[in-house]
Amino acid sequence: MLLISTNSPAQRYDHISQGVLWAKSSSFFMRWDLIIVGIVALLFVLGGACVGYWQKQINGKRLQLKEKEISEQNQMLQHLTADKNRLLDEKDWLLKEVHHRVKNNLQIVMSLLNTQSAFLKNNAALAAIRESQNRVQAIALIHQKLYSSSNVAFIDIAVYISELVNYLADCYDAHERGIRFEQQIERVKIDVAQAVPVGLMLNEAITNAIKYAFPHKRGYINISLGTLDDNNIMLSIADNGIGLPQGFDIKEASSLGMEMMKALSKQLGGNFKMENSEGVAITLVFRAEKNFGNIENEYYPI
Repeated sequence: MLLISTNSPAQRYDHISQGVLWAKSSSFFMRWDLIIVGIVALLFVLGGACVGYWQKQINGKRLQLKEKEISEQNQMLQHLTADKNRLLDEKDWLLKEVHHRVKNNLQIVMSLLNTQSAFLKNNAALAAIRESQNRVQAIALIHQKLYSSSNVAFIDIAVYISELVNYLADCYDAHERGIRFEQQIERVKIDVAQAVPVGLMLNEAITNAIKYAFPHKRGYINISLGTLDDNNIMLSIADNGIGLPQGFDIKEASSLGMEMMKALSKQLGGNFKMENSEGVAITLVFRAEKNFGNIENEYYPI
């Protein structure tokens, strides 16, 4: 069957024109949409770049402020450290000055005792004066060691014992009498609060051994000091002399020297023991002051 268009040429032309216009408008709107999308995307990129730049600027300013704050704190810390070091130096100097003055004052006391002894004729009184001088010297020697040392908190007990032994040996002519000294001293540093009673204890024990252990013969006195563990120190003074008198009871002994040794061991919170062992053996075990001293397990060559 043959279909014959009834549209006139004018109508067909209008129809074709409308289609062309629609196609052109569709293409135009599509390009416009693409342009808008592109603009929006560009705006997003530019916005992100601006935000990143601003964030970078803000972070940079924050970093500069932090660096400035840290620099100021470092300067403050340096000033505080310098002040602390200055105060510590002043403290050390003052402590050395105190020890020096104490030592000088003790020397004056010894001179007064020596002057007093010149007016005494009683041998017992002279012996008491001499023993008092030795006790004062035992303390003065500690202060001398402290002010002449770079460390004013501790005393090197090995060097101190060696010098105290030499002093007492000279006082009582021990070497001329054939008395020799043996020392096994562990390298222990002791605070002055413990060094004074330890020094006085040594003075009493060594003096008694020199005076009474060897009335008619030669002999030796052994002094040892060492650590039993991380907390305790043992001091021992032993001789090979005549020993303690028969029936001697340390609890009943009431001489000044014995009373001093018992009181000093109590001050140290230690365990004091005296017994016959091929002579007399005195042992003191006491707790080390960890807050003030340290212990190094090495031996001094004596």
